[in-house]
Amino acid sequence: LKLQFLYLIGATMQRLQTMRRHVQRRWAASARPRDRPPRPNARDSAVMGWKAALNASPPGQVPTRLLAEIKSGVPHTSPRRLPALLSGLARAQCRVGRREVAGVLDAVAAHLVMQRAVATMTPRDVSTTLHALAKCLHRDAALLEYFAEEVVLGAGSFDPRYLATTIWSYATLKVMHEELFSAVAEESIRKRRRFNPQDLANTVWS
Repeated sequence: LKLQFLYLIGATMQRLQTMRRHVQRRWAASARPRDRPPRPNARDSAVMGWKAALNASPPGQVPTRLLAEIKSGVPHTSPRRLPALLSGLARAQCRVGRREVAGVLDAVAAHLVMQRAVATMTPRDVSTTLHALAKCLHRDAALLEYFAEEVVLGAGSFDPRYLATTIWSYATLKVMHEELFSAVAEESIRKRRRFNPQDLANTVWS
């Protein structure tokens, strides 16, 4: 009995040590990304440069050369970087009436649809993209249909702010998507106590 007792104690200690090493390895692996934030790659740096150049441009007067550079770089840019770029275009008051602007927005829309980008985007990314397109008055049927289908499926993960921005964007572009409006209306009712006055007004207006 004494030998069995000693054997059980030894086996238990060995298992505890194994579990301890396993937990330490997991903690070390999870802490690694926080210890050293990822460095921006060349494409990320290019997007930041484009955004800075857009912010520095006079409203409505973005250089044609800059727009051409952005258009050529869009197919090689991660979809997660495009909402910020679109926001820069919107702030620079880029409208589709200008041929070069329409070319950039067409390239962005095609890239997002081709890459099935919503899978890698957050609700904030989706609403920011739609808001920028509405500000630029750019109505791309394929992109708006794709985004609407994805929002209908994932409306539950959207905060009131993003629901309001999404539905406002479609209304501003005069695009009626019944399933999208129904899904947003249902989710808005469920989350009505979390809406602020501005988001509520935008939703009702839409």
